[in-house]
Amino acid sequence: MNVAIVGCGHIASAYADGLAGYPDLTLTATADLQASRAQSLADRHGAAAFADVEALLAHSDAELVVNLTIHGAHADVTRTCLQAGRHVLSEKPLALDPTEARALVERADRNGLALGCAPLCGWADAQQYAARLLRDGHIGPPRIAYATGNFGRMTEWNANPEPFLHVGPLYDGAVYPLTVLTTVFGPVARVRSAEASLLLDEHEHDGRAFRVDTPDHVTAVLEMEAGPVVQLTASMYVPHQTQHFSSLEVHGDAGSLYLDDCGNFDGDIDAPPLQVARLGEPYRPCPVPRRPASLTYAAAVADVARAAQGDRRPRVSGRQAAHLVATISAIEQCAETHPPADVDAVGFAAPDLLPWTRSAAPHRQAHPLLPEDTSAAPAAPDGDPIELPPVGFGGSRYRGGTTYVDLDDSMADALAAGVRLFDMAELYGTEPTLGALLEKEWTPPRERLFVVGKAWNTNHRPRHLRAAARDSLARLGLDAFDCYMLHWPEAWQHQEPLGDIARRSHEEATALTFPTDEAGNPLAADVTLEETWQTMEALQEEGVARTLGICNVSRDELAELLDLATVPPAIVQVECHPYHHPRGLIDDAHTHGIRVMAHSPLSAPGLLNDDTLRSIADAHDVSPAQVVLRWNVQHGVVPIPSSTTPDHVHANADLFGFALTQAQMDAIDALHQPDFER
Repeated sequence: MNVAIVGCGHIASAYADGLAGYPDLTLTATADLQASRAQSLADRHGAAAFADVEALLAHSDAELVVNLTIHGAHADVTRTCLQAGRHVLSEKPLALDPTEARALVERADRNGLALGCAPLCGWADAQQYAARLLRDGHIGPPRIAYATGNFGRMTEWNANPEPFLHVGPLYDGAVYPLTVLTTVFGPVARVRSAEASLLLDEHEHDGRAFRVDTPDHVTAVLEMEAGPVVQLTASMYVPHQTQHFSSLEVHGDAGSLYLDDCGNFDGDIDAPPLQVARLGEPYRPCPVPRRPASLTYAAAVADVARAAQGDRRPRVSGRQAAHLVATISAIEQCAETHPPADVDAVGFAAPDLLPWTRSAAPHRQAHPLLPEDTSAAPAAPDGDPIELPPVGFGGSRYRGGTTYVDLDDSMADALAAGVRLFDMAELYGTEPTLGALLEKEWTPPRERLFVVGKAWNTNHRPRHLRAAARDSLARLGLDAFDCYMLHWPEAWQHQEPLGDIARRSHEEATALTFPTDEAGNPLAADVTLEETWQTMEALQEEGVARTLGICNVSRDELAELLDLATVPPAIVQVECHPYHHPRGLIDDAHTHGIRVMAHSPLSAPGLLNDDTLRSIADAHDVSPAQVVLRWNVQHGVVPIPSSTTPDHVHANADLFGFALTQAQMDAIDALHQPDFER
């Protein structure tokens, strides 16, 4: 699609340079009242330059116009382009008057044109994940939010501060948190109260003095249609170095969520972009489960172009932008007259969020607004592998010898960290713990969770296997497993149901789960793997499990199972870490479209003190544990670590802000020990 830029100031270069990354978009025309600026931008990109928008529309075949004029000209230029039958992306704000903004939306609709408006920050990865968590009840019902748009003293950092000071902090700063708020919760229903102050009316820039009469510091209390009450602060007085720049903090019945920078969309993030706190607990980083995409301003142009070609509304919605104009107008009205002011929704509703595909390699997954032909998504394994969260939490309490740990708080921390895959087993004794957590009102929707169950070796006979599955589901409070597995392929003699095994002593649990003869050898049961797997397939047919899996198999045992199974396993779970890397088994599984989970990924003696891992960790400013888990992820393996330390639980899920190089992957691969034994 051919694209034109109208208004060739500083930001125009960012848009134009970004377009070069989209092969389906071509900058063909520029226009600016300063002819030299239009010509300079056009020359750098092989486009034609025009003196004004009318000339551009008359002599250019550009189908989409990017409106980068000054704030007060946005509405007029957009209207002119829509009248000429061109799709439009406008810089913020869409207009300075709510009636004008609504009229632009209605004109675009009547003419079948795509109308979009910056900012695109609501569609960045951290913001979208925050929206997903909030909509899923991650912190319980959200009640209160603090939103900040402090964009500093314009004369200190802006090359052309005067137009920004005249338009004020609401239209140029508050739009970032307001965009995220309305993306998450939908429309603002009412402005309950507002105050506006002019703290600095005299300014000097480049040796020239000027005055403004627009308030430079505004506070307001907003009521979202979905329920939360928001305290909004927007300022061009608070210095640019403030710790509260463009942040959003949301408090719910079960915890809090903090988004560091609502306006960030380029993936260049130093501090954790997203943090969460369980009620009464400190904030900890909440990992975004894929590497934040480096979006450019051109991503918004691509969104409008694809909307125009796909007969849908842009995600960077003109209708949402019109609602923000109505919200800002209501804030201004309330600040002047003080009675509460209702806000026109302009037909805007909370948008559908971007699909968050749980792919085999989420660390390489492309953002939907990136160029379509440069997607870095890897080829999927053969077959039809199931989708899994990229990292999980292991539910075993056992730490060797007679040592057991309490995972009650750790599982809650894992949920708070955004972990959605939980590896359970009747042997572990933690099913009641997870079951109690899943009863909480702030638990994620069932469809967001992936819960694994495992039948122990003493329950391979059909009636024992059925009873074990039923009892595990009852302890979890679930109707079905996402995957039900055999803990081992071997069958041992049944003793009695394991029940809530955590209530038994170590000696009682050992006698129940490891029946042995006088020589200490396991007491085998005369039931074959084929017979057991037939019962597993029947359980899936009956709806007890969506998929089936098996743990702790060799390559030969997996091959044997594939030969005898009518329904092959969807998941194989094996020990996997740099000292023990069963690459052949993993390759076999992937060849058959079987996903692989790595149990015990961090527990090999000495692993986390390994010099190679420590060196790589230092290079990325992460922990050796994160390096090991990331190594698994980049091999297409889903690690399921466990920890009793809250900071470690969160760090173990925080694997997507860095990537290991091929040389680093090779160095870690070389740590494999063929004869490794615990």
